[in-house]
Amino acid sequence: MDVYEHPFWEEKSEKCLQCGSCTIVCPTCYCYDVRDEVSITLESGERIRVWDSCLLPDFTKIASGERFRKSKLDRYRHRFYRKGLYIPLRYNFIACVGCGRCIKACIPKIANPAEAINTILERKSESKGKLIYKLPEGIEAKASFVPEPAVIKRIETLTESEKLFEIEMMARDKFDFQPGQFVEVSIFGVGEAPISISSPPSENNRFELVVRKVGSLTGKLHSMREGDKIGIRGPLGKGFNTKEMEGKDLLFVAGGIGIVPLRSLIKYILSENNRSKFGKIFILYGSRTPKDVLFMDEIREWEKIRDVEIKLSVDTCPEGMSWDGCVGVVTTLFPKIEIKDPKNTVAVVVGPPVMYKFVIRCLKDIGIRDEDISVSLERRMKCGIGKCGHCQISGVYVCKEGPVFRYSEIKDLPEAFS
Repeated sequence: MDVYEHPFWEEKSEKCLQCGSCTIVCPTCYCYDVRDEVSITLESGERIRVWDSCLLPDFTKIASGERFRKSKLDRYRHRFYRKGLYIPLRYNFIACVGCGRCIKACIPKIANPAEAINTILERKSESKGKLIYKLPEGIEAKASFVPEPAVIKRIETLTESEKLFEIEMMARDKFDFQPGQFVEVSIFGVGEAPISISSPPSENNRFELVVRKVGSLTGKLHSMREGDKIGIRGPLGKGFNTKEMEGKDLLFVAGGIGIVPLRSLIKYILSENNRSKFGKIFILYGSRTPKDVLFMDEIREWEKIRDVEIKLSVDTCPEGMSWDGCVGVVTTLFPKIEIKDPKNTVAVVVGPPVMYKFVIRCLKDIGIRDEDISVSLERRMKCGIGKCGHCQISGVYVCKEGPVFRYSEIKDLPEAFS
């Protein structure tokens, strides 16, 4: 594990054609994608599994266009680490059978696992850094690959880009979930997409999703009407541990659409049955412009609750818009609050990838410990149950061990906050 920054990876990856041939022919590479194929008459179709490759540039790409393993070097290294470290730690076997298919398929001749191991061992002293990797605790995924039928009961337009959908499960009397979990929304003939649950847990079979129109599935969902049917798989992933938050002050930091999964947690904590279990609550929420702020009416109601302090900011206030809050990124809100007991404070951060390192720096400056910081990460969670490989951060499956993590669990993983 101490050869993660070895120059070998850069030397070889420069020659990589990013074609994926080495992984496509490998009998132990099982990364895959799922596609919907529909007849030209739209009367029939099927959902099929197709092989995918972690060497391809778009393997980790999400609907917004963000790629979480951008460079050839990172993708090339990931292939070897997945086979030689991540899979052995998780499943207790090395994912190479020595067949040599990858060697024959690779045009620039850089796919040979034996060459990689031998060269690195011979030149071990050249390594500049190591990977500190420990598998976090996850949950056993109980959901199947088959979506359950659900109906859209209510649609509310929030902004030009976001709509709220109230969903009712047709075959369940109750839909149990934790704040922070997500579901895979399925529209037959279009595909599936992971979407965070935005409502608090309830005793019925309904829940709410807030959907930003950024891709083909979300675009189709935005065109649907109340009464239309969709498929749901879930709930999936690991949510927030509310038991560990009891008796403590809470600091929530949201950026952009990060307020969506946080809304589930905030409404759960602020409910009449739960509010007394928690200390003072701070909410820092940053948006791009005033028109992008979500749930403003609810935020005003939250402010009226005992010991709740809320600060809002926008990156910019264009001409013609009104705004009486702070103008600047969300970190400019930190000096406006006073955390009196950082060792008894839990922080929760949800937002765009670029936000995390700056917010976490502010939290550490306040004195909040790494183990008391929770983050919810966005990745391409295609299957949702730790099988397809798209959402991996090093060897961690975001869909299974996350999307909610303690910062202390993943702070040393290079791919977590890059």
